[in-house]
Amino acid sequence: MKFFTIMIDENEVNRIASLIVKAFKSGNKIMVAGNGGSCADAMHFVAELVCTYKDHDRKGFPALCLNVNPSVLTAWSNDYGYDGVFARQIEALGHKGDIFIGISTSGNSKNILRAKEMARKMHIRTILITGKTFKLKDTPRIQESCICMIHEICYKIEKMMSD
Repeated sequence: MKFFTIMIDENEVNRIASLIVKAFKSGNKIMVAGNGGSCADAMHFVAELVCTYKDHDRKGFPALCLNVNPSVLTAWSNDYGYDGVFARQIEALGHKGDIFIGISTSGNSKNILRAKEMARKMHIRTILITGKTFKLKDTPRIQESCICMIHEICYKIEKMMSD
């Protein structure tokens, strides 16, 4: 049986959690998006923040998954192509001080990269979680590392928000 070690940079987790906490404390939100398995990770991340990770007594945190409205996804994609579907939502829903988190196993998803460009244009901070984040090339290991990192970020956010 083959075992592996997931390498998550603790400093990077703390940096991301701190940025998100600062946004929440300033009245801002995060917007998250991904494709395929990364879409599932984006939805999972938002669920942990809006509902609860471990602290069942806390208030919900303002987070949106840009993957969850099929009418928006299909209308924009049908009329203009899939590459701009997340950028359009950031344009419509984002505000200065918000954070966009793009999750892309390869780091090359055109719709995530265009969303990142739109966010930066609107002075919205961007965070990308990709295979490069973990210095990995194996898709299953990247996906497993991603969810571990998301859980660690959620843990840190809850801890920081309760201090």
